[in-house]
Amino acid sequence: MAKAGIAFLLTMLVATGALADDVALFTKTCGACHGKGGVGIPGMAPPLAGAEWAKAGKPDSRLYVPEIILNGLSGKLTAAGRTYQGIMPAQKQRKDEEIATLANYVLAKLNSAPADFKPLTATEVEALRAKKVDHKTLLGTRSQLVQ
Repeated sequence: MAKAGIAFLLTMLVATGALADDVALFTKTCGACHGKGGVGIPGMAPPLAGAEWAKAGKPDSRLYVPEIILNGLSGKLTAAGRTYQGIMPAQKQRKDEEIATLANYVLAKLNSAPADFKPLTATEVEALRAKKVDHKTLLGTRSQLVQ
């Protein structure tokens, strides 16, 4: 099978969740801070399930999650009526497929994805990896998403 065919197959497997058990990957990668099922841990990390930034269904929310996974996030933010001041470390060491799986899980399973939701692909994550986004910009994106 040609490289392009293999890449397409992997992309489809990730998009459908067949490559990795998304719940297990989330629990292993994110659960210690964000809690089982992404409900958050007060004083440590905000909830990802039912997130305010996802409720608006704005297009920017689709890229917001993988950008945070890749670049981390620090600073003050409010979620579910609580204020958080913490640091999420960047996860650049993760494979593009893993980041796509995690982002799709947060976007489509922990939140109500819009009907026209297009799952992120490893190729899109690879492109985002080259884009440098600082924490101030990510906090600004978050603020716009919750307005």
